[in-house]
Amino acid sequence: MMMTFTLITSCSDLFSANYIGDLGGVPVDLPKNFVHLVEYDGDPAWGKKREGPKPTRSYDSKINSFGFDVRYTDNTILDKSNKSLKRAYDEEKNLPNDPWVSVNVSSGDRYYGSGGIHRMGHGTISASEVKPVYRYAKLDNDQYGLEVYAQPGIDPKTNTPWREDRDAEDVFIQRDKTGQIITYIKCSNRDVPRPPCGHKFDLESQMALDLNVQYSRHNIADWQHIEQVVRQQVLNFRKTS
Repeated sequence: MMMTFTLITSCSDLFSANYIGDLGGVPVDLPKNFVHLVEYDGDPAWGKKREGPKPTRSYDSKINSFGFDVRYTDNTILDKSNKSLKRAYDEEKNLPNDPWVSVNVSSGDRYYGSGGIHRMGHGTISASEVKPVYRYAKLDNDQYGLEVYAQPGIDPKTNTPWREDRDAEDVFIQRDKTGQIITYIKCSNRDVPRPPCGHKFDLESQMALDLNVQYSRHNIADWQHIEQVVRQQVLNFRKTS
């Protein structure tokens, strides 16, 4: 379901309900109560002061990053002005199967470019000049419709599988019909209540941007639904008038 957002017209970004700009080649309105850490091409790096006045933003201003949180089970984006929703978020975010996913969007000069997800995923699973805990071999059986890669061999110091190392992560891969990696997920193997997963995909060819979604490994079986929800939320930011 598409949502529409009303932009409050003002001569200053300070009094606008939305951040505006160009996101991956598409004009967008980003409601300030939905998103955080919005940055544009040319903004000073963290810890650096801006030189000169802050630019007046337009729909031509290139957005290069921002974040938001969404509850994927019912497609509810976190509205920071909604106290009851914020309370639910605080109560649910530490559950083992926490339904909230944290989304980071990279575009503009932070976009990896066409095929970036393939290059990142392939670089990880094919790396050889790295420590054994960062080397990968493909497992015989897929899981959740994804190829699975894990560390082969035994750590001679502990006589336990490298896959059980505290730094070990499983990698899950989806490819398109040409063999290009289009979904790249890394999940921690640690025995903790919420082992984290980092799930990368892009919005080519609708928008030139990359998405990095963080969630509990307990929810990886829902990876396709998570992609669908996150994709639609980003597309909902498109300018509607």
